[in-house]
Formats: sequence, structure tokens, C-alpha cells
Amino acid sequence: MNFTAPIENYFEKLRGRFNQQQAYAFIAALIAGLVAHGYVIFNRISYHDNTACLFNLGGTYESGRWMLGFFYDIQMMTTKLFAVPVFNGILSILFIAIAAMFMVELFEVESRFLAAAIGVIMVVYPVVTSIFSFMFTSWEYQLALLLAVVSAKVLVDAISCRKSVVKSFIISALLCTVSLGIYQAYIGVVIALYLIKLFFGVLDERYDSPLAYVKTGLIYLVNLCVSLALWAVLRKVTMAVKHIVAVDYKGMDEGYQLEKLPQVFIGMVKAFLGFSQEGINAVLYQRAFTALIFVITLMQICYLLIQAKAKISIKLFSLIGLVLLPIGMNIVYLLSTSSEFEVDSLMLYGDIFVYILPLLLIEKMQSMQTKDSFVNTIIVGATWIQIIAITIMTLGYTYMDNAAYMKGEIAQEQAVAYFNQMITAIKTCEGFEEDMEIILVGQAELEDGTFALVDNSDQLDAVKIEKFPRYTDLVSYEGSLFFMREHLGFGNEKVSVDDGTVAQETAVKAMPTYPNDGSIAIVDGRVIVKMGE
Repeated sequence: MNFTAPIENYFEKLRGRFNQQQAYAFIAALIAGLVAHGYVIFNRISYHDNTACLFNLGGTYESGRWMLGFFYDIQMMTTKLFAVPVFNGILSILFIAIAAMFMVELFEVESRFLAAAIGVIMVVYPVVTSIFSFMFTSWEYQLALLLAVVSAKVLVDAISCRKSVVKSFIISALLCTVSLGIYQAYIGVVIALYLIKLFFGVLDERYDSPLAYVKTGLIYLVNLCVSLALWAVLRKVTMAVKHIVAVDYKGMDEGYQLEKLPQVFIGMVKAFLGFSQEGINAVLYQRAFTALIFVITLMQICYLLIQAKAKISIKLFSLIGLVLLPIGMNIVYLLSTSSEFEVDSLMLYGDIFVYILPLLLIEKMQSMQTKDSFVNTIIVGATWIQIIAITIMTLGYTYMDNAAYMKGEIAQEQAVAYFNQMITAIKTCEGFEEDMEIILVGQAELEDGTFALVDNSDQLDAVKIEKFPRYTDLVSYEGSLFFMREHLGFGNEKVSVDDGTVAQETAVKAMPTYPNDGSIAIVDGRVIVKMGE
């Protein structure tokens, strides 16, 4: 009786399912993932939402993340929930590595170097760093990325082979719906994959007429619409079953105002062409190299279109898809017209195709047979510059990822010291009793001239990836109540942040701000800590 042979045979078959290029992408992603993110994986760095979500998944059903809510319910009934960095972090990197394998297969990448480069970029891109600031839900978010890539691949493969298109359409829509149910921002990844495959179909002469191109594009569009419709229905159903309403965070409970669409569209275009990518490229060299990569990519697209043997009419139609590509990548900018809505670096994984598309175009150019000419020489030279720029960006992102974690750790250490001093002052305040209500007044308008100089350092300000705060951000954040409870063991239901009411009391107005003498006092049987006016 052999129990292990079937297991070994299964893994042997599984290994045979993937080619060498996919293996390179997978291994490269794992190695680069540990180099870029080992800092946060092997240390417990906690701030902002992560301080309040050590034992939960944050916003779920009320934020439209109903599948994330299912995960929460299942885990609470079984394993319970813990924001453990090693497990969550490594599982996250595994999901990204697997997504890279499917990406390589989807675009039939033959170069091992380019396959590895795709895996590296997918894992070091600072959106991953941003997600790791939400370590409590990081693996679920990266699972959503994997599902988004697989969703696109299932339908693209079926259309390419012209087999089981209806079945694949349904499976693809369901996978995309589940991805949206975990985190909505990955819809940009699916859109980008569809649009790039449409363009590559032109280069590979897969369409015999503009109608065939449009038909394929419409299938992709309907697939996206069905996925969004299913997500919306399930959002309504789960909220009704759970008896909850949409959270008002960032205008999620507001309707969409079509008259504001031009305004948010212009904002999206400015954000994309500014190449800052919501703090992802906060440093000048990053914006400059990203712009350079983008310009050379446009040159490569024009070159490949000219070289392609497809009909002129089909090429002209393909331009529509190419124009839509930046919009699809940055679709999150168009998701809400609320004045409360703002795009964070956390939402911009779709922008990664600024770096992946050039690699795929290089793959296409390598398979072309062209005669020497001045234009070819220009394209070859520009492509080498682009490769160097992408390499620099990749190394720079890896470096900046680590810097972000360092910034977070510094903020955490300083906040621990700050609150320990404040807690000591509270407990030693004359007349203090343990059952007193403790109210933090003016926390968001924090005034303290004793903050460390490092808090205003230009060095740290170069890291603008959300959510990696400065020291003051962490101290003035309302979630710091959870920080004091979870990290310092101080606080109960009687510790609260003033909503502005207590600040208007005459006695409180007369108090100086912390840490000045008299900034912590007993007023009407309550401990008042006046942190700002």
C-alpha cells in the first residue's frame, strides 16, 4: 500500500504542466519578493489600519468586498484571524509568482530573461509594498490579483483556440467576479490584459477583418460587464443578508454623478501623464525614467504596427484599443465621483503594465526578421535604453520598498516611545483613578514642538507610498487608540477621541497643548489630554 506515490505523481504531472519560462518567472518572483519585502515579512511592523486589524480583515461586506467577508466568516469559524507577517507575506508572494507564470503563458513569452523580468517587476512594484502595509489582508488581495490574471487567460485562450468559448466565458466571468469581491481595483489588470491581447492579435494576424477585431473586443467587454453586474448583485444580496449598509468611507455610499465624469477623466489623464502614480514614483529619477520608458514604448508600438502584415483598416481599429489601454489601467480614477474619493497607491496595480508592456513588445520584436535600416537602428538603440531604464526602475523599486518598511518601523518605534511617555503622564496625573474616562482632544490637530527632527526629514518624505506614515501621522491618527491597546496594553472602552464637543468647554480651551505643563488634567471627573487646539 503506497500513500505517497500518488502525491509524487501528481506533483510530477503538475511540474510538466509548466514550461521553463514559467519556472523562471516563478523563481525570480520568489527571490525578488524576499529581497524587496523580507523586511516586513520577518518583522511585525504595524501602523494605521494594521493596528486596528490585527485580528480581522477590515472593511468587507460594507465596502463591496463580499468575498473578503466570506473569507472572514470562514476563518473566524475555523482558524481565527491573525495579521501574521511570515504566513501572510510569503503566501502573498506565492500568489504573485503564480500570477507571473500565467502572465508569461498568456503572452507566450519565449525569452527566459524576459519571463524572469516579468516575475521580478510584478513582485517589487510598490503597490505590493502598499498592500503589505495591510498585512492583515495581504494574501487575500494577492489572491484577487491571481484570479484577475487567470480570469483573463481563460477567456483569451478559449477565443484563440476557438474551443469551449461559452464555457470559458462563464468561468472567466465568475473568476473576475470573485476577484472583484475581494478587491475591486484589480479590474484594471483584467482590462489591460484584454486590450494588450487585442493589440497582439493584430500583430500576429489573428483578425482577417476589422469586424473580427471588434467582435473579439466586444466579447471581452461583455465579459467585464457581466462580471461587474454579478459583483454588484452579490454586493446587494450580501449586504441585505448581513443587514448592513455601505460604509461612507471615501464616498462608497454615494451614487455616481455622470456630469462629473469629464472632471474625473481629466484627473485620471493628468495623474497618468504626470508619472508620479500616487506616490509610487515620488523621486524625480523614477518619474523621468518612467516617462522615458513610456515614450520608447510608443515608438515600439508604431514600429510594430508598421511592420505588421495586417490590413490597414485593422491597424486603424487597433489604435482605439491602444488609446483605451491607459484608461483601463487607471480605471480606478473613474470609479467614483465623490469629493471624498481619492486614489491611493494601493489601488494602482494596473499601472504596472507601463513596465510589463515594453517587455512583451521586446519579445515580439525579437521574433521579427527585418533588414538593417536607419529606423531599425534607432529602435534597437532606444530599446536598449529602455531595458536599462526598466532595470534601474526595478532596482530602485526594490530599494524604495525597503526604505518604506524602514520608514514604517521608525514611525512605529517613535510612536511607541511617544505614547509610553503620554501614558505615564496620564497615570501620574494628580487625582487620576483607573475608572476615569480618558479623552484625547485635538488629536488630528496635533501640536508638539518636541517631535524628532527625523519626522521632517527630506529623506523620509521621498517615500510617499501609502500607507507608510511619518511619526506624526501615526500619533495623530484616530486608529492610534488601537495602537495603544494592541502594542502598549493601554486603553479600554473609556478611552476615546473627542469629536470636537469637549474642545469647546471653557476649562479645556484654557489648557495648553501636550506636552506642556497642564496639558493633561482632571476636568469634571475626566482625564483630558489636550493634544491640539
